Amino acid sequence: MAYSTITNLDATAAQKHSHELLDRILSTESTTYVTGPTGTGNGERVLVLGGTGYIGRALVPELARRGYRPAVLSRSAEIKNEPEYADAEVIVGDATRAADVTAAVVAAPTAVVISLLSGRKPNDAEDCRQVDHEAVVHGIKAAVAHDVKQFIHISDYGVYRPELIPQVYKMQVEGELIGQHHGFVPWTIIRPTAYFPYLSVAFGDVKNGLAYRIYDHGEWNVVNPIAREDLAEFIVNQVLDDDAIGRVLPVGGPWTADNTVTLKGAGELMFELNDKQPSWEVVTMASWDKKIARLTRLSKLTKQLKPVVFYLEAAKYWSVVDHVAPAYGTRTLRGFMEKLVDREFPTGSYRERMRSGTNVMPTDI
Repeated sequence: MAYSTITNLDATAAQKHSHELLDRILSTESTTYVTGPTGTGNGERVLVLGGTGYIGRALVPELARRGYRPAVLSRSAEIKNEPEYADAEVIVGDATRAADVTAAVVAAPTAVVISLLSGRKPNDAEDCRQVDHEAVVHGIKAAVAHDVKQFIHISDYGVYRPELIPQVYKMQVEGELIGQHHGFVPWTIIRPTAYFPYLSVAFGDVKNGLAYRIYDHGEWNVVNPIAREDLAEFIVNQVLDDDAIGRVLPVGGPWTADNTVTLKGAGELMFELNDKQPSWEVVTMASWDKKIARLTRLSKLTKQLKPVVFYLEAAKYWSVVDHVAPAYGTRTLRGFMEKLVDREFPTGSYRERMRSGTNVMPTDI
């Protein structure tokens, strides 16, 4: 990580910055984008790579509703039995294999390729390389070779300050796409801020009466996450839109008090919705730094510790780096959490769920 050791002065300055940023956002209207569907298709085939994940389950039906013909590359044909894919063409294959991606592109004339590809094990460097870089490049090369009209890469707002393995690979893909490293294809890059499940990862703990962890004051950064349904609508707005070609589009959710939050603010929402008194597990960032440094040294002796170091670094990253982008959509973090109140949650720590590569929150909301 590129961070220096945190001091009390840093913590105070960060809290002041977060308060000022929140004040500006909540007193300002975001006018970069106009919320609402724009543009409809005429049966054009749109291939979605990574379409069976969290965002894909919203994007594929949105493409169908808007008049496009979605196709999905999936490791299993069984996905066709799920309602989100009822109107989709399902091609069985693996995006990490170039031949499978090419076969999916040439199965029928393809107007657009959209990559939602993102490794399910973000603490596994090799998995990230294969999925966040190599598999996306397979899509770019196939699009170039077969005259696809547009390649849309769903990147990550974190590339503005890439500290984590997936962000570095996503930024590399952006550079190769912009520089036409693999040949010419019209491109659009979208950089979402964060998704609701990641701001809600401790919801089950709070519901079960456990404390919510914050670092120092819990107000190191500000984020306006975006709902997957709103992001799906935004993505489809860019499909075959001439104004979207050659553009990098950062996007987040509404600039409202129930969606633009610090991590402490997210915790306060959880306590309120679960009718619990706030209970904070306060960890100093200075002690977290020491833990990262110690385990980094030990990880040079045993590779088994490297995923643990990633978890510590990721926890710090998402706790100190702002993710604020122009607003799109109407759905809010509070609205998402309200739907979680009556749900049951899997046991195990965030690190354990991250290690297993499973989603940290139900994906049917």
